[in-house]
Amino acid sequence: DKLPLFVNFLLFMAIETILTNKLTIIGFNLKLFQINTKSIPHFLAMILHNDFTVTFVLLTFANVFLTTSKAGIRWGISVYTFLFQMFIGSMLRWNHVLTDSGWNFKRESIMIIVVMMYTLLLGRLFQRMASKEGWIR
Repeated sequence: DKLPLFVNFLLFMAIETILTNKLTIIGFNLKLFQINTKSIPHFLAMILHNDFTVTFVLLTFANVFLTTSKAGIRWGISVYTFLFQMFIGSMLRWNHVLTDSGWNFKRESIMIIVVMMYTLLLGRLFQRMASKEGWIR
């Protein structure tokens, strides 16, 4: 099962908005990490990470979590989503795409959990909105 296309589309836009704002506020305004803009491949890796990889993982998380009733599957997709985001964030740091200057493991973990909760809340809201409008069979 998966969420309706319209719900996925709205959720995609909402996730992109929060990820872009997160990157801007934490990276550029608060300067808690720096993005390597001197290397085009490094900068493109960051853009692909932020705009495609994380968004796809969060959409998958929302679709699985919101359409299954089994607690084990919900726990599994939650742990997978969290660990995968931690892993790819570590890979960006290891490959010098990101350089921390005030950002740490604890802050990263909290931010990932907040974004996952945001995704679920909006996914549930859009799912209910779609069912009230008759877009869900």
